[in-house]
Amino acid sequence: MNIKIVIRYIIIAFAITYSCWWCVAALVAYTDFVYGDVLTTIIYIIGNFGPAISALLCIERKHYFSSLKKFLFSYKQHGIWIFVLFVALAVLTFGLSSMEWNPQMTALNFFITLLGSTFIYGGEEELGWRGVLQPYLAKKLSFPLAALACGAIWALWHLPLWFIEGHPNQSIPFWLQATLGVFLCFWLGIIYERSGNIPLCMLFHGLINVLMSSFVLKLNVVLIAGVIIMTATAVAFWLIGVKRTKALNDAADQK
Repeated sequence: MNIKIVIRYIIIAFAITYSCWWCVAALVAYTDFVYGDVLTTIIYIIGNFGPAISALLCIERKHYFSSLKKFLFSYKQHGIWIFVLFVALAVLTFGLSSMEWNPQMTALNFFITLLGSTFIYGGEEELGWRGVLQPYLAKKLSFPLAALACGAIWALWHLPLWFIEGHPNQSIPFWLQATLGVFLCFWLGIIYERSGNIPLCMLFHGLINVLMSSFVLKLNVVLIAGVIIMTATAVAFWLIGVKRTKALNDAADQK
């Protein structure tokens, strides 16, 4: 992967999403349409798929379908365990910090919302953010810097949502959403680095979205501590990987 592909990915992703979401913002602001109408919902969902569409357009055209299969379904041995660990940490973080379940989130609603959040309202973004952008940045920068850069771009990509009257994101300050997005890039980044599997990242992204709806979100010491612990765990796994790679390289040099 080269810089031209990454730049093309960012341009296409932003072009698709911004054209759709700013269109929704204008329709809601200057016409009788409201957020949630059929037309605004369709345009909004198309915008959601900006990163996914862009990622699919950036896949190597030669032997496209074999490249697509590798892109979507690659998997590193034992990668599932890092996913399970971060799922457990996320549930504990949001659950213990809140201790209050949203009564509208029944078991059936949770499952349906998780499916939607994984494939339509969040998880589908991972084809681009983890499939294209962050792995490239991680080759040029250290893991923490790559996560920070990816998080900043991800936050900017979400900006139009705060201009769509009635969108749920307006209930959360942009700076808080951006901060959580940066931390999420640490967690998803290490899941992808260790598993090499985009569907796991999609599912985790969807789960985080659902957990933030299932528990009554409360900004307190427990939530902050949990987020810090999860991020520190991601960085620790990265450092262990760096140390292991260095040891293998040193051993190879001595042969």
